[in-house]
Amino acid sequence: MYAGGDPDFLNKLFAVFLEESRGQVTALRAAFAEGRLDQLSHAAHTVKGSLRLLGAEETAAVAERLELVGHASRLEGLKPDLALFESQMARLLQWIEARLAAGTGATS
Repeated sequence: MYAGGDPDFLNKLFAVFLEESRGQVTALRAAFAEGRLDQLSHAAHTVKGSLRLLGAEETAAVAERLELVGHASRLEGLKPDLALFESQMARLLQWIEARLAAGTGATS
């Protein structure tokens, strides 16, 4: 994580991530449902960068798979990765919300 040990800065990163990532997850889901692979790829790319910034490498890797599938213009076989991504994001968002509610940026 790139907060340099500063809990206030980390909390700011978390708050921005919460605000922006929900929209990206919604956009990704809608793009998949509507078969708009360019938009799916863009949303996955955007959230992937944020996930890597926060150190959520496993979820970032799933986002990268979604991004690459979007670039390849293939929807087949994407549903399991999308479900995994949504599940991991839900857990991550809950974890961040709990840390912010507790007023701490601690990562343990």
